[in-house]
Amino acid sequence: GLRRHMRLSLHEERGNSCLAWHSDLLTFVDAGSSMKAVQANSSRLNTRSSSPESCPQEINIEIMRCPLRDWITQTNTRTEIKRRFRNFLLTYESPKGVYVYLEQIKQMCANNLASLKVSYPQLSAAVPILAMWTTDVPREVLEIFDEVAAELVLSSEHFPSYKNIMPEVHVRIVDLPILDSIQVLRRIHQNKLVRACGVVTRRSGTYPQLKLAKFTCLSCQALLGPFIQSSEEEATPSLSPGVVFDSEVSTNDTVMKALVAFSCTAGLCPFCRSNGPFHLHHEESHFRNYQRIALQELPGAVPPGHVPRTKEVVLLDDLIDVARPGEEVDVTGIFTHCYDMETTGHSTLPVIATILEGNHVAKCDLAT
Repeated sequence: GLRRHMRLSLHEERGNSCLAWHSDLLTFVDAGSSMKAVQANSSRLNTRSSSPESCPQEINIEIMRCPLRDWITQTNTRTEIKRRFRNFLLTYESPKGVYVYLEQIKQMCANNLASLKVSYPQLSAAVPILAMWTTDVPREVLEIFDEVAAELVLSSEHFPSYKNIMPEVHVRIVDLPILDSIQVLRRIHQNKLVRACGVVTRRSGTYPQLKLAKFTCLSCQALLGPFIQSSEEEATPSLSPGVVFDSEVSTNDTVMKALVAFSCTAGLCPFCRSNGPFHLHHEESHFRNYQRIALQELPGAVPPGHVPRTKEVVLLDDLIDVARPGEEVDVTGIFTHCYDMETTGHSTLPVIATILEGNHVAKCDLAT
């Protein structure tokens, strides 16, 4: 009887302990699942808050770790520049509470235009670092601005089919505060954004300028390209390694892509391994409008006894035919250089001429 009583007591204790253990386990499981739910919700919230569409993280681009021109070409810097400029276009308000650049985009698209005018004082007040970089390295910064403007115009909230009307959108910088005379433009102004006024004395015709080139290999008839034509170098099949080729030969294989990149660098056709010859494919290549005008100093700005100086201005895309000979214009553009073939022909050393690549042109009585 004593043993039986001890067994029953032991079974009761074990049963109570098992029940307590099971209850503790259920409590632990419930707490764990609730903890997992909380962690899942928090991770979901963190993912949502860290997504670039809802709340993109700001990157400090003011501290440069290399020269400015190289710093802008880095991916993180370009992304941050695009984010800040996009935010500027979307949020800048006038004193009356009107979103200035959203309204300009609507007017631009309503008139089938391709130029979005951005005021330099407004950009300087909202995003000073971008305004400063626009004058220091205008070519690289304006390229990013054009991408942002095109993405904004073609977004689903605005005009997604506008590319069928205008293939590109360009940002034009207006109201640059410093107005330089043509005769004071020197080496210190090279590759900078400058502004000058003058009289148009001569205007050329409109010519097609090569922008994206595609070549046909005459040995195997493969279509190579596109190759970007820049003002610094001539577009040839040997200057752009790693480009995408339009051909019946598939380049999905990694080995084939490596062969294409190596062949391009070596100046060979990636398909038949020959040195060409290569012929420009006019139908597949892309061109843009090109025009030159001669800008002469204003008569009142010429010192006594001096001859008025003239500067060539290159106009591209939708800037052609905006000024006629005899009109006074206000030109904002990049002061750069080019190879002068006529002067070099009479000299033993190469001669470099300076020109203005126009970004914005307006008549002096209409310049804003």
